[in-house]
Amino acid sequence: MKQEKNKKDKKRLATSGSFRNRVWKNVLILIPALIFVTYALSSQQGYNWVCNSLLRENLTMISKYPHLTFDQKMQMKLGLNYNYLLIIRNSTPPDAVILYPSPEEFRVKESPFTQDIDNKLYALRFLYPRKLVTKENLPDSQYAGKVTHVAIVNGMGKDRVPYPIDSLRMHGVFPIEPPTKTK
Repeated sequence: MKQEKNKKDKKRLATSGSFRNRVWKNVLILIPALIFVTYALSSQQGYNWVCNSLLRENLTMISKYPHLTFDQKMQMKLGLNYNYLLIIRNSTPPDAVILYPSPEEFRVKESPFTQDIDNKLYALRFLYPRKLVTKENLPDSQYAGKVTHVAIVNGMGKDRVPYPIDSLRMHGVFPIEPPTKTK
């Protein structure tokens, strides 16, 4: 009986020693990590901005509007840019190949668009799995001859659609094949 008790005591001591070693190792790793994070936050402007501005503002918005959908959050953040991409996404099937406007068409004088909407990769983040091709890339693109829709912006690009479009439409997306009229 006494032998069993000694074995249990030794096992408990070995386990507690092992636990203490793990705690000390974690503390020794934690100290340099804290020093690095403190250095990064104090001397690197980007990290400082993320922690003190971006994260705080985002947490404020999340707590203020906890039940918004992703699309509603993006509309608040990106405004008309996101609304335009949402129109394209909702008006085209997932396998669409879209002739996307060039940066010059987005940047005409008094254009309501801002930020990176003219960047094809930026737009693709919201429009995937649709394929985007610009007029400049079309001749060399693997999607040449496969375009199913044309996106127009600021009234430009209507000439790429093979049927007449309402002249008042400034922004939108149209299929290459004319829509059929239903009775």
